[in-house]
Amino acid sequence: MRYAAVILAAAVAVCSSCSYLKKKDEVGPPPVVRYMNLKAVYSYVLNKNRDALGVKKKLDEKMARTKEIERDLDEPSGDHVALLDEYRRLASELAALKGRSKYYKGIILTQIDRAVKNVAKKMKIDFVINIGDELIYARKEYDITEDVLLEITRIDERRAPEAR
Repeated sequence: MRYAAVILAAAVAVCSSCSYLKKKDEVGPPPVVRYMNLKAVYSYVLNKNRDALGVKKKLDEKMARTKEIERDLDEPSGDHVALLDEYRRLASELAALKGRSKYYKGIILTQIDRAVKNVAKKMKIDFVINIGDELIYARKEYDITEDVLLEITRIDERRAPEAR
């Protein structure tokens, strides 16, 4: 029984290595590669979302104030007790704001991902590269940033209460 299994395994190995059983290398069309500016698209979507933009502004303000307090605490003069109290309060607020910011970032990136996939499907694109990911040069005609922005607008219009 073992002898038959060994012979069968050897036969399979020989047949799989034979060139006439292998598929011929089929050369299809080259992949379609386009690029987009993710930072610009993200900023566009962020600026359209009032809640997310409000959280970002509050977060930036609290971070700036935290840095001011840290600088003030390094100086020997001043009311360190009051500064430490404010610093602790800000740290708590920052933690909550960072959580909300992460939530909105997830929503925005999901929306962008859906738009990119829709554009890629419509334009039969195989790969979309972010312009910031070591893309050295590309012709403007391969930039799909505007297409993605238009798709995001279409998605928003379909989700709007008036469209229903």
